[in-house]
Amino acid sequence: MCDNTNPSTQSIADYLAQLLKDRKQLAAFPNVFMHMERLLDEEIAKVRASLFQINGVKKEPLILPEPEGMVTTLTEKVYVPVKEHPDFNFVGRILGPRGMTAKQLEQETGCKIMVRGKGSMRDKKKEDANRGKPNWEHLADDLHVLLTVEDTENRAKIKLARAVDEVKRLLVPQADGEDELKKRQLMELAIINGTYRDSSSKVSVPVNGAGAAAGLLSPGEPAHQLIYASPYDYANYAALTAAANPLLATEYAAADHAGVVRRAGRVAMREHPYQRTALPAP
Repeated sequence: MCDNTNPSTQSIADYLAQLLKDRKQLAAFPNVFMHMERLLDEEIAKVRASLFQINGVKKEPLILPEPEGMVTTLTEKVYVPVKEHPDFNFVGRILGPRGMTAKQLEQETGCKIMVRGKGSMRDKKKEDANRGKPNWEHLADDLHVLLTVEDTENRAKIKLARAVDEVKRLLVPQADGEDELKKRQLMELAIINGTYRDSSSKVSVPVNGAGAAAGLLSPGEPAHQLIYASPYDYANYAALTAAANPLLATEYAAADHAGVVRRAGRVAMREHPYQRTALPAP
């Protein structure tokens, strides 16, 4: 899947995979590292935006004027050309994997984006059952994207115009094999599902075990290249550093891989700060 993408796209995808992995690990400590969570989320949003720069076209951020007047709510419908292209998956293209494409557009435009109308629900039986019921009136309308923004009128109009333009871009069908957006959406889905294969890896990489370094070091790269590994996974970390620097091979061989590395007759304890163990009595 990644063979059709350029090296720059691959490196961005690799970095995004690392960020999402860090985010998942950070979730084990809810409401503890709040500033770190915020900074990580901001970085993930920036990297996602870079990943979806199709053909090198960078989306400039919205430039909004100072608010004038009262806050108002504006809405607009953008109809999906399903009659002209009945076999094209417009809903999947708009929403993206886990709804991430729509969420990214919401962040960029400041508008709420919802797919409504006939064919907007994945469960067709449920859609048929709900058609005509209260709060489901939109199912009687043709398939469309409903855009909603709440702001002062001078700012809301700018946001809404940007959202309409971006959605219309998504509603232009692409030929099979030429849809760059779909390729990157599939790449992101693989990252989210944990099945994405790092572009620097040529073989399957075990999570904790011998051979881990080979998958995390790019072939032909110098030893000073960045190595991604948990600082508390000492057996894996020792293997990585030994592969990057042969001078450490003897130290790795002398390690018991349980957090203790013996070197020159001294013992250095390396432990997770939240897993301190009591030292044995003298």
